[in-house]
Amino acid sequence: MSETDEKIDLPSVKDVRNQITAPPEQEVKAQSKFERKFKDASIAQQAEYAHLAGLVDHYRHKGRWSWFLIVLLLLMVVFQCFLLWKVGLGHWDFTKYEWLLPILLVQNLGQIISLAFVVVKSLFKDL
Repeated sequence: MSETDEKIDLPSVKDVRNQITAPPEQEVKAQSKFERKFKDASIAQQAEYAHLAGLVDHYRHKGRWSWFLIVLLLLMVVFQCFLLWKVGLGHWDFTKYEWLLPILLVQNLGQIISLAFVVVKSLFKDL
C-alpha cells in the first residue's frame, strides 16, 4: 500500500472549533489590549496633528508679522526722507530749535536699525 492509499482521519468541525475558540476571559483580555493600543495610537496621532496645526499657525503668524514689520520699516524710512525733503526745501524751518532735527533723525535712524535687528534675530534664527 502506498501513502496515498492510506486513509487519513480529519478532525471534525466540532474539534476544530474547540481548538480555535478562546475562553471568554482571553477574548476580553485581547479586546481590552487592542482597545488600549488603539487608544494610545489614536492619542499619539492626535498629538502629532495638533503639533502640525500649531506649526502651520506659527508660520502663518510669522509671515503676517514680517509683513507688518516691513511696512513699519518702510513708513519710518519714508518719514525720514519726507522730513529731510521738507527741511531741505525750506518749507519747514527748525532754526529756532537747532536740537530738534538732529534728534529726530538720530531717533528715527536708531528705531530703524533696532527694528531691523529685532526682525533678523526673531524671524531668521536657526531652528
